[in-house]
Amino acid sequence: MADVEFVRATGEAAERACSDEYADAYTEIYAEPPYHSGPLYSRDRYLERTRRQVRSEGFELVSAIDAATGELAGFCFGLTFPPGSWWAGQVSDPPAEVLTAPKVAVIELILRKPYRGRGYGRRLLAEFLAGRSEPYAMLLSHPQAPAHAMYEHWGWRVVGTCRPVPDADLLDVMVLDRRGG
Repeated sequence: MADVEFVRATGEAAERACSDEYADAYTEIYAEPPYHSGPLYSRDRYLERTRRQVRSEGFELVSAIDAATGELAGFCFGLTFPPGSWWAGQVSDPPAEVLTAPKVAVIELILRKPYRGRGYGRRLLAEFLAGRSEPYAMLLSHPQAPAHAMYEHWGWRVVGTCRPVPDADLLDVMVLDRRGG
């Protein structure tokens, strides 16, 4: 399998995250356990959320493109959460030091099956975070998802829980301290 190339996009160029190609990759991944295409993970809700998020301050998209075929291997996107902001929905109290700081929310990290187990997921996330200045990164992870253990291995820590909408599972809030010390 060929290597992948990473392409960063902001502004109008980042709106490709709302395209059929990206929505197809999203629904492909979230059809897997433990998500099983639950209501939060439907194509329509992905597109609705992403169309709103792409217009948010600090929104960036990094795409992983198969260098040989041009196929979308995966993508990562997120946006800025300013000091004092936190996840919406039913949430546990956030750590004060994270709440009061600017942070980047990693909204999606998607990697299609043929590209897994080769380090592309870690590289994709690293590429996304490399362009960010926020001292903390945060994400929501399903506790039974294989990615959860991967995040912990990469240094992310669980700091609470969040049910972003009433029909969603209870997710772990994970934080990565990026201050380098």
